[in-house]
Parts: sequence; C-alpha cells; structure tokens
Amino acid sequence: MKETFYLKLNVYLLLTIIPLSVLGYYFAVLHESMFFLYEWLLAGLVLISIFISIKNIVSIRSGLKWVAISILAFLLQFSVLGLFLGPYTYFLMIYLYYVVAILSFIVYIVTMRKSKTFKTVPIIFTILTGLFTLYMVFLDALWGSNLS
Repeated sequence: MKETFYLKLNVYLLLTIIPLSVLGYYFAVLHESMFFLYEWLLAGLVLISIFISIKNIVSIRSGLKWVAISILAFLLQFSVLGLFLGPYTYFLMIYLYYVVAILSFIVYIVTMRKSKTFKTVPIIFTILTGLFTLYMVFLDALWGSNLS
C-alpha cells in the first residue's frame, strides 16, 4: 500500500507538468519577464520527481520497481530534451537525446514485460518518447538549412 502511494504521487507530479506548461505558455505570450518563474518551477518539479523516483527504486521490492525505473528514465529523457531546447542548443545534444531515448525505450519495454500493474505508465511514456523523438528528428533535419 505504501509503495504504491509514493509511486502514484510520482505519477501525479508528472501530470502537473501539463498545467504548469499552460502557465509557461501564458508567461511566454503575455508576461515574458515572468517566464523564468515557469522555468524554475518546472526544474523544481522535475528534481522532486527524480528524488521520489530514486526513493521508489530503492524502497520497492516488487515488479513495481520497474515502473519507478521507467519514470526515472522518462525524467532523464525529458531533462535532456529540456536542456537542448533551453540553454544547450548544440547539435551534439541531438545525439545525446537519441541515446537517452533509445535507452528509455528499452526500459519501457522491460517494464511492460515485468510489471503486472501500472502498465499504462510505460505505454504513455513510449508514446511521448515517440512524439519527442519525431520532433528531434525534424529539428535534426532542419538544422543548418536556410529556410529563407
């Protein structure tokens, strides 16, 4: 019971990224000087989720451990994507993202096989990984192109 509480808490924290991103869009469009607040809130949310994931990995002894590992893999992938879109927009970061996405995808497959419950979590992460990767492939294809 207690191990699923912290696992559910971690999933709910991940879901708070959606309304936080709406707030970030609002700041970016209407109050650009406040956008730093969104960035810091998102960074804090991701760090708290990473710490809870690590706590879950250490404390859970059942097949749910793999769900916690998949959450951590998604958070690492999301962090690399955020770093690429933020302060480290370098071409080599695209390849770092590809490596982390492939490793995350492998973790999701293993999680789907080993976990009896919470199977929707790695499925959702797999779909999001696919969408993020398509975005990165698109950016990779456009990198250095003169579109004018």
